[in-house]
Amino acid sequence: MPTPPELVNFRFLEGIPDALLKEFLALAAPRDYAPGETIHEMDAPATHFYLLLDGKALLQVRMPPDIIVSLGSLKPGYCFGFSSLCPGERHDHTVVADRECRILAVPGEGLVRFIKKEPAFGVPFLLGMYRLVNDRLTLRTSQFLTLLTRHPDLRPA
Repeated sequence: MPTPPELVNFRFLEGIPDALLKEFLALAAPRDYAPGETIHEMDAPATHFYLLLDGKALLQVRMPPDIIVSLGSLKPGYCFGFSSLCPGERHDHTVVADRECRILAVPGEGLVRFIKKEPAFGVPFLLGMYRLVNDRLTLRTSQFLTLLTRHPDLRPA
């Protein structure tokens, strides 16, 4: 099991005391995935929050009938499965191991209980998550706008 110093790549955990990080880690279960293995599937119930410790994974969306769109690659220090923090939610994408991956899987319900019980963990955790979501939204918006500017039907005549 990782120790708090081994979480240094997870910037959203900065400022959380080591004692609380140890409690957070106690909720987690390490999991290993081989290349090509699905970590979580789009539309499946979101039950776990994940931290990618080692390896590389792909964030994908499957579109009918048989198109897979890769939204990006996930590297160590990346977290995903935010939907697990909202009971009853489902994953809005698929994550597949591109290389061997070592992941920490944290049950969403247990994490929410811990956030509520320990504000010294919960407040910096949620603020860090906000920064991550904001950064990802900014990136996706930029990517979308770049795509629009390259569309031949949307160029000025």
